[in-house]
Amino acid sequence: MSKRIVFVHGGPRKHGNTRAVTALTMQAARQAGADVAEIDAIGLDFKVPGCIGCHKCQQTEVFECAIGDELARKVATLAEYDVVVLATPLYWWSYTAQLKMFVDRMYSLCKFSEDGIRTVMGGKTLALIATAGGPMKDNLEVLESQLRNPSLMIGCSFASCLFPDTTAEAGELVNDSSVVEKAQAFGRQLAS
Repeated sequence: MSKRIVFVHGGPRKHGNTRAVTALTMQAARQAGADVAEIDAIGLDFKVPGCIGCHKCQQTEVFECAIGDELARKVATLAEYDVVVLATPLYWWSYTAQLKMFVDRMYSLCKFSEDGIRTVMGGKTLALIATAGGPMKDNLEVLESQLRNPSLMIGCSFASCLFPDTTAEAGELVNDSSVVEKAQAFGRQLAS
């Protein structure tokens, strides 16, 4: 059975470097036999941005945000996939605000109690594709840890494909053959 992979786009530039390398990764995953889907976090309708801390999602057995908007419905679909890939350029040592809203709503996919954490994400892979104009150290590694640590806490494996020191114009990063190979290899890894 092929892996089901969803790529969540957090880059606001439709023709930016993050989307360009993510497209290469998606194509390679498809060619390796994965069933690939996309969610564009940038265009999702929402009643309120992010999580409002109402904790209503914790008071029910349903793993879905109680706000019930398009953002909540898309987050709830993550349970259907084997691999969830968050794709973002680095903004202020983190992911974009648009992706932050999506990630915050992922709180609804877990139930926290004194007995521990129950989640529909356990056993899945949470992955990150990120581009940055700066280096790995004290830069992209900060973003990577923001996603690696919680993913491991909820029983997910974690993988990342990071592109530091990118100076290419929007969408031009994929003209570098080493970038192409790295992105494609990551797609094959996610599909295996």
